[in-house]
Amino acid sequence: MKNRNGLVAFALLGLAVGTAAYYLLGTEDGKKTLDKANDGIKDLTKSLKELSKREAKKASRLAKEAKEDLREWKSKAKDAGRDVLNKVSEKTSDWASKASDATDKIARKTEDLTEKAKSEISKA
Repeated sequence: MKNRNGLVAFALLGLAVGTAAYYLLGTEDGKKTLDKANDGIKDLTKSLKELSKREAKKASRLAKEAKEDLREWKSKAKDAGRDVLNKVSEKTSDWASKASDATDKIARKTEDLTEKAKSEISKA
């Protein structure tokens, strides 16, 4: 029974396809309808191609802008890093100079105290 139902369904499907093909290819109205459908498909294809070209151009432009932005951010980051290193170097140099000055001052005071002590010892 299943084979018979399948055969009937297949036959009906074939009949429908054949009728549609006859209508589209064998009658004037069908030929006009088929021509309209072909024109519509051609127009749709053309529109899709134009749309894809426009969108590809937009994507290319956006990618170029993103690349330029990335390059600019990279440059700014390098500059900021250099600035930080320069400031750290200046501070380190300043602290080293202050430490050296303090050491020299302590050394002079020590020498002065040593001289005073020697002078007091020789007087006594």
